[in-house]
Amino acid sequence: MIPLPLLLALALRVNGSHPLHTTLATVAWRADRHQLEVAVRVFTQDLAEAIGGAVSDSTACHYASGVLTLRDAAGRFMGTASCSTERTADVTWIRMIVRAATPAGLRISNAFLFERFPDQVNIVQANVAGHARTILFTSGDGSKPLT
Repeated sequence: MIPLPLLLALALRVNGSHPLHTTLATVAWRADRHQLEVAVRVFTQDLAEAIGGAVSDSTACHYASGVLTLRDAAGRFMGTASCSTERTADVTWIRMIVRAATPAGLRISNAFLFERFPDQVNIVQANVAGHARTILFTSGDGSKPLT
């Protein structure tokens, strides 16, 4: 079986363009630090169009904090403690830290680029408290359990 990230990478290289409108996010629980480490891979050009200009740490992180959200078991919004970006070729990685007392009951929503592409699909690969799962988001989806 071909791993999902490899399959996506191969599909996105067809004809030198990216016919699939997708992002890939990973979420990992770090119990020793009581935090979630979130990394989102997005095409830089698509991100620039969504934010209406040049991609910087500030603009990318501001956009990301508005479209990828985490809520605790009580439904309270969990803000980002830190955020940075890393650019490699035509891709930008947005890396966020979200502090949490526990991973129990957490919910995630990922609306990256839904305002740009009607066929956008966002994939979240979560590894939280020993449970791995893949979560898919399409336009109109609400939040989903992280575990």
